[in-house]
Amino acid sequence: MLDTQDRSTLVKVSELTHYLLCPRLVYFNAQGKQQPAHVQKNDRSAIEHALFKELGFSWQKLCLGDQENVPKSRDRKPDEAIAQTLAEITDDLELIYKNELGSVSEDLLERVKTDFVTLISTSEWLGRLQSNDELALLERSFGFERERSVISQRLGLVGSMDKLIRTGDEHIPCIIKTGRCPAYSVWKRDRMQLAAYALLLEDAYETTVQRGFVEYIRAPEVRTAVIKRGDRALALQTVKRVKRVKNGLFPDKGEHAPCEHCAFAAQCETRRTLLSRLLMR
Repeated sequence: MLDTQDRSTLVKVSELTHYLLCPRLVYFNAQGKQQPAHVQKNDRSAIEHALFKELGFSWQKLCLGDQENVPKSRDRKPDEAIAQTLAEITDDLELIYKNELGSVSEDLLERVKTDFVTLISTSEWLGRLQSNDELALLERSFGFERERSVISQRLGLVGSMDKLIRTGDEHIPCIIKTGRCPAYSVWKRDRMQLAAYALLLEDAYETTVQRGFVEYIRAPEVRTAVIKRGDRALALQTVKRVKRVKNGLFPDKGEHAPCEHCAFAAQCETRRTLLSRLLMR
């Protein structure tokens, strides 16, 4: 790890995933046209995203039970342990996501928190959670580093994985996703993201990363992803493409670009129109 390198010259792993979604997201961000970092006052989905993200860091307590103060926990009912874990998530949310939630109305925030606790406590979510115990056991046995950042000058890459589990033999990257879960396996974008983290870890620790985990927390499903050659190749190829875009290349839209909800939609159309006029001359 070379923390002294200027990060502005590096490609972020998040930029790789943005590129696969739509290359123009990378372009406009590189041009200094940043998307709003804060949550709009009526943006319920962003609050839910933060809540589920935090749940991803604590769900093993719900799956295996909190082993701190074991004699006391044995006397507690399961629903009391669940209530305590959810209370910790909701109580700390504004402090952890201070920048993102700074402008949200307190009334909306409290309503979303209440709905979230009700959903987790009364739905089938907890029942489905019980089968996802492999990652929970690893976390219980070895712990994890939250939001572990790794830099590689050789790769020109930097990334912060949600969790890093280090056993005696393995470095295992984990990512938390709050969106849709695929019917099976792992989304292509998520496989590439794990492969990028694997490349960073291998460069930093002179090891070989064999696998990673993706937590589709809303489902909830935990999927194991074997780090394959094709995903490594895609990650390295995308690094090169992102560098070209950041150097000024205006790319085509992604095939499944989320144009309807994109903060850059107006700028994207204006840029495309100007480019078309220039090419016609």
